[in-house]
Amino acid sequence: MTMPVKGLSSLPGEPCKLITAVVPDDGSDLTLMRALRDEKGIIRANSISCYGSSILAEARSRRGKLPVPKLVRIVEVLVAETEAEEVFGFVCNKANIGRPGGGIVLQAPVPFATPYEMPEGVPDEAR
Repeated sequence: MTMPVKGLSSLPGEPCKLITAVVPDDGSDLTLMRALRDEKGIIRANSISCYGSSILAEARSRRGKLPVPKLVRIVEVLVAETEAEEVFGFVCNKANIGRPGGGIVLQAPVPFATPYEMPEGVPDEAR
């Protein structure tokens, strides 16, 4: 259950969920974000590059070394609370989470978010 944030109840917004996916740095993030935009009309998403280590990776005990971290992408998607379960499944499917080393998806409540739209004529980013 989400607790209201004191002093923010009068602000416009909508109850939302933040869906966070940690995926390999193999283009899965771009595939996912394009699918979110093209198939679901979701534009409140971003992708961040970082290093990560799997808890399942074999730990090297010689000289106290830890597993070598790998480059991963964190994709964050903000959706209305009413759409969260459907979008969560969509993210798992499009990011191919079920494959070995495919990553993880989490969902958490957000007190509120303000909806916005991109102005007409803004071109898509090229990578």
